[in-house]
Amino acid sequence: MIVILAIISIILISFYYKNTIPTIEHWQKILLISLRSIAVIILLLLLLNPILYFFQNKTVKPSVVILNDISESMQQFGKDQSKSDIFNKLKKETENIIEAKNYDIINFDFANGIDGNINSTNLTKTITQVFKKIDTDNIEAIILLSDGWFNDDELDLIEKQNIPIYTFDPRFQADDFDLRISEINHNKTVYRNELTPIEVNITSRNYNGKAKVKLFSENKLIKEKEIDLKGKEFLQFNFNTSFQSTGFTPISLRISTDSTEINTDNNVLNSAIQVKRDRSKALLISDFLDWDVKFISSAVSKDQHWQSKFLLKNINLQNAGENTSLKTEINGVNVLTLINHGSLSFSKDEVIIINRFIRNGGGLFIIGKPVDELEDISPAVSSGIDQTFKSNFTLTKQSEQFNTFSLIEKRDIKNIPPVSHYYVRSKVEAKVLAQFENDERSPAVLFKNIGNGKILNFTFHDLWKWQLWNSGNGYNNLMYNIFSWLGQTSSERFYASLDKNSFYLGEDINIELHAFDETLSPITEMNAEISVTNSENQIVHQGFMLTENNNHFIKISDLQSGKYNFVISDQTSQSQTEGEFIISQDSPESRDTGINLSLLSYISNKTDGKIINKATDFEIPKAEIEIIKLRSEIPIYKKWYLITIFLLTFCTELFLRKRWGLL
Repeated sequence: MIVILAIISIILISFYYKNTIPTIEHWQKILLISLRSIAVIILLLLLLNPILYFFQNKTVKPSVVILNDISESMQQFGKDQSKSDIFNKLKKETENIIEAKNYDIINFDFANGIDGNINSTNLTKTITQVFKKIDTDNIEAIILLSDGWFNDDELDLIEKQNIPIYTFDPRFQADDFDLRISEINHNKTVYRNELTPIEVNITSRNYNGKAKVKLFSENKLIKEKEIDLKGKEFLQFNFNTSFQSTGFTPISLRISTDSTEINTDNNVLNSAIQVKRDRSKALLISDFLDWDVKFISSAVSKDQHWQSKFLLKNINLQNAGENTSLKTEINGVNVLTLINHGSLSFSKDEVIIINRFIRNGGGLFIIGKPVDELEDISPAVSSGIDQTFKSNFTLTKQSEQFNTFSLIEKRDIKNIPPVSHYYVRSKVEAKVLAQFENDERSPAVLFKNIGNGKILNFTFHDLWKWQLWNSGNGYNNLMYNIFSWLGQTSSERFYASLDKNSFYLGEDINIELHAFDETLSPITEMNAEISVTNSENQIVHQGFMLTENNNHFIKISDLQSGKYNFVISDQTSQSQTEGEFIISQDSPESRDTGINLSLLSYISNKTDGKIINKATDFEIPKAEIEIIKLRSEIPIYKKWYLITIFLLTFCTELFLRKRWGLL
């Protein structure tokens, strides 16, 4: 249609310029007709919005990707040749078969990625990089030429691509004997002096005899065991040990024999255990054995990490009817609870012991009437009124600073029955976390810090009735949170951990940050920054911790061998933790001997591929070459230069008409 309109326009324009006044030359008429025709045609294009279509045929040939492992472990020698020689031969034979089936071949050498160093092997990183370089829609299969020793954290990516992966079992056998500590399993966190089982897995090849396995803690020998590997390719046993020192404790397992072993790099395996102090202890002292004592002890003892003990205090301190001393009983205590019905008192020596306990980081929980002898450290001051009164209480705005109380829902507060309370006054430095619903709005719950210690004061009794009135666990949860809060130091609630303390060259360093509030509930809102320095105090890595599913972590790669220190700080909570790790000069590839058939078989099965022994077993249908008709379109009305040409031709025509006297 646009062509017809263009022809008509040219005819009309030619007729228009047939006779002009004044008369102009023939070439001038042709020039003006051309300019006018171009302008009109462009105007038609802009009005009618035409699109030009172009068609072309494209031949699409399916491809097969060959991933060739060139990592250090592939250089291991067997009886006749190395693993790499065997796989190179398989590669050539497989390429001939693929070419005969009319497929394109895309080759990639890999180790720790396509361009990574040979000290480590990472399949997930490799596949991610490969898929960024090629069109995965046209890939028929992936040939994986590798011994199967990968250092991936997980292999979920291979299932998501829906491309079959074929692996090889070349029946490679090394002729030297090899002992290997393949794995150690243990609890990440244990308690001091608690018997801890450490499970050791030993793999043996071409060896029949005895060996010694030694367990080291911070380079000190703590356990040793002789094992017999005659006729055994795999052996599992336990070391039962305990740790006296607390903290992040590195451990090391080493296996040795009297015979000469060529590869001893896999005879050592390192790990680490977080050793905590003894189970937390709660000591309750009261002038009267009542339901408060019973229900508090019951709530605390429900958690296996806590144990509670009750002492009756009249004139003397008594444990089950026998006299005892506070100096003896307070050893190892995390939280001291004092329940005063009006007659609880302490001697000067006992007051000194309690003061020292608080300033050394202990937690003090006072329930009922303020203890006169502890007025100097107490957050409350007695009003002098010994009588108790009944009232409900509500939380204040200040209580929102502590998750222990902010976790209590409003409906739970309403379910708390009236309690028997004393009238007290709050000290200036104390925080009022709850108030009674009386005319004076007298303090119900007060909190105060002294040195490293914490003091919480309930100025009432009978909170245990809450549990009877309410079928939920509000009372038990509150009590457990209070004791966890008062009994934990800030350093135990903000710390970093590594899956092990010693790493091989080329391994990723995974650091996790554990951050908890005073109730030991995970802190989710953080802005933690990490700084890693080497032995020369040079910063080698700096950045922010990542957060996923409320877990704080970071992965650091490509560090050189040596000793490193790291510091993690969070500006929000003003918390800081530090740690150290070592990267050895040995490569993890030196531990990887033979062929990891179990992992290769897993990869093939998960991707609907197959594990095969020789190249001729590789079956793939003949490639179907597809011819695709590609259509390209050009919306010429959208081109900016059309407007430009229109303006130029239109203005040029006007200029010439004026110059030649036609205007």
